[in-house]
Amino acid sequence: MSDVKSNQNSFFTISKTAEIVGVQSHVLRFWEKKFSSINPKKSLSGRRFYSSSDIESLLMIKKLLYEDGFTIKGAVSYFDKKDQKHRKNIDDPSYKKLTKSINLIQQGLTLIKKNIN
Repeated sequence: MSDVKSNQNSFFTISKTAEIVGVQSHVLRFWEKKFSSINPKKSLSGRRFYSSSDIESLLMIKKLLYEDGFTIKGAVSYFDKKDQKHRKNIDDPSYKKLTKSINLIQQGLTLIKKNIN
């Protein structure tokens, strides 16, 4: 997991993702079909590349299924409810202001880094 945290903007192959999550590649492909929130980028040749956000979701799915005893259907329902809640929050005006502020801070940090170098 430390790989994922230190590489927030990185993408990982299916084999590396399977290693990080602790399941086999075919399990990731199956979960990808069942959970709409798992959307790896695909190259022109069809190779999958998972984002750190995808990996966090996959780790949550693994926890729900393997540790918490959820069925696939139950875990899918859990994620659907979580997505609905997230979409509801996105429409909130304070969420939009916060997002705008975060983006401005990130732009400021980028400028500072450029000036330091």
